[in-house]
Amino acid sequence: MDAIQTLGEPRALIHAEALLHNLRLLRGHLTAATSLCAIVKADAYGHDASLICQLLQVSTPNPLVDALAVANIDEAVKLPPTALPVLIFRPVENSFLGRQRTRIEQAIRRGWTLTICSPEAAEDVSRIALTCQKRANVQIMLDTGMTRSGVAPDRLNALADSVLRKPALKLWGLCSHFAASESPTDPFTAEQLQRFNIAAYDPQLAAALGGQNVVRHLANSGGIFYWPPSHHDMVRPGISLYGVDPTCKPNMDRALRPVMKWTAPLLLIRPVEAGTGVGYGQTWHAPAATRIGLVPVGYADGYRRSFSNRAVMLINGKPAPVVGRVSMDLTTIDLGRIPEAMIGDEVTILDDDPLSAASIYQLARLADTIPYELFCGIGPRIQRVAVKVAAEAFPAEYQAQIELGN
Repeated sequence: MDAIQTLGEPRALIHAEALLHNLRLLRGHLTAATSLCAIVKADAYGHDASLICQLLQVSTPNPLVDALAVANIDEAVKLPPTALPVLIFRPVENSFLGRQRTRIEQAIRRGWTLTICSPEAAEDVSRIALTCQKRANVQIMLDTGMTRSGVAPDRLNALADSVLRKPALKLWGLCSHFAASESPTDPFTAEQLQRFNIAAYDPQLAAALGGQNVVRHLANSGGIFYWPPSHHDMVRPGISLYGVDPTCKPNMDRALRPVMKWTAPLLLIRPVEAGTGVGYGQTWHAPAATRIGLVPVGYADGYRRSFSNRAVMLINGKPAPVVGRVSMDLTTIDLGRIPEAMIGDEVTILDDDPLSAASIYQLARLADTIPYELFCGIGPRIQRVAVKVAAEAFPAEYQAQIELGN
């Protein structure tokens, strides 16, 4: 997967080696009995779900991941063909309204796992499955305290019994979601884990299952690192898969590698005299004679207006302050301390070094948000490109089975 050299266009470089490194780091926190489901919702957190899934699906006896998860059926439809289980986390509701039924039929025919939270949803999926002459995989979402979706713990057994009594349904899993697992001492996380364990391993439920294998899963990125008892049968890394610590701060003791580096060419350079105003509203005036560089990204691409006069970009590793307001399509930077900068030079907008002045952590701090939101906000005009997979980046048992440069 060679990086395509698109001259004159901004690109988000997706580093396969970093993705693999993060997977290996995550696997190192698990036992052999725990599988790993890669969260690729929201276009793989803005990294391009199709591209990420291709990188994840190296054909090996030991797959890089064991399952994929998305938010809704439309996201699942856009994934490349896969033999891996696909989990859809948006709870089923209003199944017989409009295109929802068509989408659910499609999910059932492809063997994807649907999430339900009520007996009514179980009944609806069962009826649709019968018309498809297929058995539908479902998982039950348990509300252990997030107060978003899910069945109350004291109603889990009744819902599970409803599913188990329907021949057109297969109970694939039981799941829940942590609210604050990025803290190793959070008392509410401990409470959520206890609620899940009591409900998901209830003796009455176990008897109803009669030995049937059901995947119990709860741990997100924070749960993987800080709450080992929550690993159960499967874990679901999201942000950590893409190289960002769940604490949203760089952690050198847990050296995740950011997968994305956002670059663009230096489009134009112009000298300006001291006192020259730059950009909308003239919010910055040159304190001395300098050179202003033009970078072809703006807030339409997800480079926030709040970065105006605050953030830096990098050229040859040197910081170039963003000056003037970030506009819709263009951003101006001060090249006064980078005299060697030339038109066509690569500008790093988002660095893959977690300690960089242009790191996702630093930009999130400036925007008063979290890395998740910034990643998801990088727009479709920014082409995601896979950087070439290096053979030495893969363990020996993988190398013979990877087509390099394709």
